[in-house]
Amino acid sequence: MGQGYLVAKNETLRDGIVKKRPVDNPKKAQPEVPAVSTKVLIPLSGDDVAPRFDLAPEALVAVIRGDGAVVEEKTIILPHASAEALCNLILTEKVDMVVCCGLEEEYYQYLCWKKVKVIDSVVGPYTRVLDRLSQGNLASGDILLDARERRFSKR
Repeated sequence: MGQGYLVAKNETLRDGIVKKRPVDNPKKAQPEVPAVSTKVLIPLSGDDVAPRFDLAPEALVAVIRGDGAVVEEKTIILPHASAEALCNLILTEKVDMVVCCGLEEEYYQYLCWKKVKVIDSVVGPYTRVLDRLSQGNLASGDILLDARERRFSKR
């Protein structure tokens, strides 16, 4: 009547086709899902977010774990300030997110096309940017200066 097939314990026979099925093993503990980390690049001018993406003389690359801990920070000094050099650095470092102040539309579109999240129009020291990122509440347009810094920056 039918053909005889050898079927393993983790396989089922259906319509003459042997298919694998998952093996349930209650004795095995499920591994904990590791915290996802995000690699962030911030173009710098001194200790602050650079006012323009294409004029940044250096960049900070930081890794932020899923629990908000900053586990790695490194500053990279660029040989010359250019948007192309920064975009190349972003791709070679496999950066997930860029936090910057002024960014031309062309580079914004390019980074989005390359699946890099861009948070732009952010003003303030990079330490506050990292703090807000680790808390998960940084948005485009955030000004991270206190009232005294804002007053002196207008002059």
